[in-house]
Amino acid sequence: MGSRILANLGFLLQITGILTILPIGIGLYFNEIDYVISLFIVCIAYLGLGFLCNAMCERKDLDFKSSNTLFLAAFIILPLIGTLPYIYNDPFTSANLFDRFTNGYFESISGFTTTGFSFLSTDLLPKSLLIYRSLTELMGGVGLVFLLLAFFQSRKAMSGFSNALGVDTLSKNLKQVFFSVLAIYGVYIIAFTIIFQSMGFTDIIKTGTFVIDTLTGGFAPSAQQFQQYLSFGSAAKICMIILMFLGSVNFAFNYNLFARKLKKVLSAEIALYLLIIAVGTVAVALTAQIGAFDSLFHVVSMSSSTGYDYIGLTSASFNNTAFFIFIMLMLIGGCAFSMAGGIRVSRLITFARSIKHSIEDVLIKEKVMSEPEAPEEANNHEYLPALVSILLFVFTLVIFALLFTTMGVSFTDALFEVGSALSTNGISMGATTISMPIGYKWLMIVAMTIGRVELMSILVALFPYRPKAKAPESIAQQVTSSDADST
Repeated sequence: MGSRILANLGFLLQITGILTILPIGIGLYFNEIDYVISLFIVCIAYLGLGFLCNAMCERKDLDFKSSNTLFLAAFIILPLIGTLPYIYNDPFTSANLFDRFTNGYFESISGFTTTGFSFLSTDLLPKSLLIYRSLTELMGGVGLVFLLLAFFQSRKAMSGFSNALGVDTLSKNLKQVFFSVLAIYGVYIIAFTIIFQSMGFTDIIKTGTFVIDTLTGGFAPSAQQFQQYLSFGSAAKICMIILMFLGSVNFAFNYNLFARKLKKVLSAEIALYLLIIAVGTVAVALTAQIGAFDSLFHVVSMSSSTGYDYIGLTSASFNNTAFFIFIMLMLIGGCAFSMAGGIRVSRLITFARSIKHSIEDVLIKEKVMSEPEAPEEANNHEYLPALVSILLFVFTLVIFALLFTTMGVSFTDALFEVGSALSTNGISMGATTISMPIGYKWLMIVAMTIGRVELMSILVALFPYRPKAKAPESIAQQVTSSDADST
């Protein structure tokens, strides 16, 4: 199994190395030689290690456990290599080598997990590093899981995935579907970059990275730069809302939208997600006494794990009730198989179905079934992973928040900071800064990693796992409830 994982990991490393060529070219154009050298080193590291893994091992199909192991390994090794530009240039002015490594790895993992916590100001970063950071978000938020789904699963497992995702009727060629989705996100980035440029945004590099950041829910621009974007009025805010929403819905929505299959766009998950946004918008507008449009912007921002804020929701004077609503929206997150984090709407649906099923079991005393065990097994395969995932998320949130309070912050603030990391949101009350003790930086690094990979996937990857024989659909449901749905 190890050789299969290394071979597939090598392919991911090579893809990431190829993407790194773009910021190298931009750095050469703008004469950012020091950063070009560091980016060239990381590019060679990605390509060289990837080639070595592919040369030594044969790439084959992965089972459920090895897929989770690959997923965990990818979100450790890719960010680890991606730390090299930060270590080489040290834009943090770190006190020592270990502190430099910690700051660099924090920044790198924040990008690959699309969390967006940052110790750096976008106003001071060179253009090559801006592009590089955004590409790490794109690789972590879009490319990685779609590549896993497109290349690393057997035909039977892919059939199960298609049933779980609702893409079985989109195309008989699933690889074509996934590459089409990648192309769709590319169209979004190009189209909205052009739109923002037409509004008067002058720096196309910063505009492009801002579009990627907004779509993936990653790094936020500096406060000064964000205010410049907001100064373009409602049109700019509407574009941001659309981008945040498109990044937080599942890729079946985007595919059906481009394919003009409008009847298939509004799935049960999308409908519930829209309902959550609508109810949240009304609730925040009433409790915080702000305009409906401003409320909608921030509700979408928190639900999509983007973390944009211009009303000061992290300030001490902000309405407590509205603040609690924002925390709930942040923890729920967006849809499965999207770039949003959190618990995800699909699991809420599964949880509701499990409650309904339990009530029916209590109320209906006698059932007539031709195959008594089959329905119960099917329900268990569907409900159990989702319920366990929700419980693990809440358990991790509470434990990590308690650990974070030892830094001297309140439990509420700790809950917000850790919840922001676990939901890959990236908004902060001000506690997550470069001056925080190094131990708490690593606590947040672990929280961001768990938020993207998810604890269930980590447990499956690290501990022995011997599944019973299941139909492809059941395997897909397990993976949907683990971190295949965390892009």
